[in-house]
Amino acid sequence: MTDIFEKVKTQVHIADAVAQFGVQLNSKDKGLCPFHNEKTPSFSVDRKTNIFTCFGCGATGDVIAFVSKLKNIEPLEAAKLLAEMFHIDIGETTKPSKPDIKAYLKKCIADVSQTDYFARRGLTVETVKKYCLGYDAYRKAAVIPYSSKLTYYQTRSVIDKKFFKPKTEDAGVEPLFNGDMLYKGKTPIAVVESPICALSIMQCGFPAIALCGVGNINKLAHAVKSKKPTATLILALDNDDAGKKASGDLAAMLLELNVQYDVYNIAGECKDPNELLLKNKSQLERNLKAAKTAAKKKYATAKDSFTASELQDEEVAPPTWIVDGMLPTGLALLCAPSKLGKSWMMLQLCMAVAEGNEFLGYATKKCECLYYALEDSKARLKDRMQKMLKGKRAPSGVHFALDADPIDNGFMERVVDEIKTYPNIKLVIIDTLQKVRGKPSSKESMYSIDYREMGELKRFADKNHITMLFVHHLRKMADESDVYNMISGSTALMGAADTVFVISKKKRTDDDATMSMTGRDIEQSSIVVQFNKYDYLWEVRGTAEEVEAKKERQEYENSPIVITIKELIKRNPMGGWKGSAAELMKAVYDVTGKQLAESATGVGKLISKYEYRLHCDDIEHTVTRSATRTHTFKRIVRNMPYGYQRTIYDGEND
Repeated sequence: MTDIFEKVKTQVHIADAVAQFGVQLNSKDKGLCPFHNEKTPSFSVDRKTNIFTCFGCGATGDVIAFVSKLKNIEPLEAAKLLAEMFHIDIGETTKPSKPDIKAYLKKCIADVSQTDYFARRGLTVETVKKYCLGYDAYRKAAVIPYSSKLTYYQTRSVIDKKFFKPKTEDAGVEPLFNGDMLYKGKTPIAVVESPICALSIMQCGFPAIALCGVGNINKLAHAVKSKKPTATLILALDNDDAGKKASGDLAAMLLELNVQYDVYNIAGECKDPNELLLKNKSQLERNLKAAKTAAKKKYATAKDSFTASELQDEEVAPPTWIVDGMLPTGLALLCAPSKLGKSWMMLQLCMAVAEGNEFLGYATKKCECLYYALEDSKARLKDRMQKMLKGKRAPSGVHFALDADPIDNGFMERVVDEIKTYPNIKLVIIDTLQKVRGKPSSKESMYSIDYREMGELKRFADKNHITMLFVHHLRKMADESDVYNMISGSTALMGAADTVFVISKKKRTDDDATMSMTGRDIEQSSIVVQFNKYDYLWEVRGTAEEVEAKKERQEYENSPIVITIKELIKRNPMGGWKGSAAELMKAVYDVTGKQLAESATGVGKLISKYEYRLHCDDIEHTVTRSATRTHTFKRIVRNMPYGYQRTIYDGEND
């Protein structure tokens, strides 16, 4: 054993040894003695002789004597300890037994109260206990087990911040800190550099793992390659050059391995999450919440659940519109009877959107369009376009196709190719839906087929952030109670679509058509439209209510009986006019030259129909019942300035 002592004494400098055990020497190699309490340094080392001496308590000796006295152990154990600390080969012939790591960690966990290191790093007593943190009083180092299994650990000196990890032959290959978390649950997991940072995040209720050094990114890559994580990884390495580079390298590895990840600066302006914990715990918690939301949003599908509070906090983009307030992004249907002019309207929509012009009085978002004119030839399409443009050049953003594959056999793949070639295509019109329907299955009902196909189309439109507008037909049987019931096919067509338009006429020969609109993002409404046969454009005549009100007003103004009543009052301004229904019928013929088809009873109903409008025109109608019904019409005298009433009576305002 003499050889061990000589090797240690010749290879370990006394100044280095005392420093390892917490004795801080000044420029004169003096310090406070570790063997007794003192305020003035009386402990010194002699670098030439490699011995220590305390002039206060009289302790003196070489490095082995120093450790033996300080640790209260035998000189041989002190020599072996120094040999281990300073990596000196002492040439023992017998192979040392493996250390009992679990027993060592349990001892350190029991001694954790001897240090305030974890408290100084912002970790609570609960966190220290929950994650089995400990203290090595011998090494004066904080001890962090990598998992509750207590099979691997690292220590950090509370004196000089030096790290220590057990040898591979003693504890096996170093694992990831808290690495088992990769395969537990679907909550996003923060990936940081140090266990302290991971513990800081875990203390906030957020799962985390630590690489234990930027050099271990390959270790993580290997772990996720052999078994895919169940959650998205949030890369939140230190905010320094090494951390940023490692984050980029790790992101590239995860992308190649098809592992879900997101890069997020959880530390904010701080170097790492632990520094932010010490500075502003609330901000760290907010950053973690934002990181979780961002990670979930990046890979979210319609199948993934989310909480009401997450939705409330998330900045959800409002619907995007092709035609403001009328046609949003998503799946849309335009339904009308055959030969009504649907194709003219679709071509007009393409031209308007490609130029950013209004469509039927609604503003449009300028973008490119892809129009599948599946019932047209080039000649017919060109003829319509030339008539509509009247010599102007067509906008470059309109693309045509005259044929298409079925929905279940390549249609959507072809649309994707078109969008890749022309990325600004945001509106795709298919005229008509029936031309791209897939092959029906004998085992499916019509409803199932419709809902399946429309569901696929909706998901496709949403995924590619485009509007797909399908032209479709109406049934021949009218339904005045609900125009949407006239859509050909099952109710699944309307149920799956985001927006539905129905164009209908009371009679095919009518000029006016009602365009009814409903959808998830638009208000249900109706407008009256008319095809201008001279300009080859659809035009808006007003809302259905406005047009109906105008029509009723015109009918009232042009009614022979109303014209006659107003003329009779003009002739008799003071007392008005009295007479029977038969007499009124004769008066109509005298005034207008028209003969009413109604009977005397019918005249009474006609008067009742217009009675409210007559009242609005200051004409009062009363009926006196005697042997015959006598109708009286006279001006209503309202509280008006003097002179104005007389003007009315004089008939000057009529």
